[in-house]
Amino acid sequence: MKKNSQLLLTDSPESLRDKFYSLKQPMDIADLLEVSYPRLVYHIYLVETDKRYKTFEIPKKSGGIRQISTPITALKIIQTKLNQVLQTVYEIKPSVHGFVMGKNIVTNAQAHTKKRYVLNLDLTDFFPSINFGRVRGMFMATPYGLHPDVATVLAQICCHNNQLPQGAPSSPIVTNMICAKMDSQLQRLAKEYKATYTRYADDITFSTTLPKFPEELAYKVAEEDVDKILIGNKLLSIINENGFEVNEQKIRLQSRGNHQAVTGLTTNQFPNVDRNYVRHIRAMLHAWSKFGLEAAEEEYLTKYEAKSRLPTKDKPTFQQVLRGKIEFISMVKGKDDPIYRKYIKQYKNLVSFSQT
Repeated sequence: MKKNSQLLLTDSPESLRDKFYSLKQPMDIADLLEVSYPRLVYHIYLVETDKRYKTFEIPKKSGGIRQISTPITALKIIQTKLNQVLQTVYEIKPSVHGFVMGKNIVTNAQAHTKKRYVLNLDLTDFFPSINFGRVRGMFMATPYGLHPDVATVLAQICCHNNQLPQGAPSSPIVTNMICAKMDSQLQRLAKEYKATYTRYADDITFSTTLPKFPEELAYKVAEEDVDKILIGNKLLSIINENGFEVNEQKIRLQSRGNHQAVTGLTTNQFPNVDRNYVRHIRAMLHAWSKFGLEAAEEEYLTKYEAKSRLPTKDKPTFQQVLRGKIEFISMVKGKDDPIYRKYIKQYKNLVSFSQT
């Protein structure tokens, strides 16, 4: 196992930030990332493309397939170090809750609780739509203003097959940097129409307590006896101008009195987990208790994991999945929540019993 000192840079955040803004030529990047320049060139230019990454597919909850590409050579360490540097230069927008310290889907949902209307929309092909040219251009533009040669090498470190690979350590922070201008524009738009705006990766949410939802953000039209939600011109033009497209299949305008959800959490009164999620945990605990761990695991793998295309060695066990699901309740509702306490107690009893 490699020590952290090899995987992480030891400079202070201030020092890393200063070094980033002082980059003048590609060799400076190698110095910043504590790798020799020949090694850097080897990993980003000379290793065959198909040998740099491991690519696999996982099913999306909404249907379709998501392609994950993760670096398998020392490129992963280089990207991890670059991520560390970029975290020091990216100025976190208040509206951003994805891939930033201290924020998550719970803080994202909290911003939209007890609202009259909640609008959810998704950006189409979020990671793949960010190509090499966009990443290079972002490093050259304000506020970073790096030399074109430096921007080229940084973009080469970050991209794979002319897109941002979902699964690379540097990709999440790069998406936030790419979206910074759009986030500022959407924040201003929300303020103008007395709404709240947040973004979690490709998931955009606006909410308001106004009696009528602002048409500049979204509006309803009747289509063959079905109400269809369309994105308002002002909102749509900002998204399109920033190089993104709205996924028309995933636009939802939820009003008070109906179920309102943001990044998978219910937001009508306070962030809460979906009832089906709790039922699923209960069913997993019941299966383990009644049929034993081996049988429960087999049933789970057949029923839920058959769809997954994750490499076998990366698949979590039934026990790990169940523990993760229970801990998620505590992340959303706190460790004093009675449902969490009940399920974690059952889980620990079953673990003890399995070990005897």
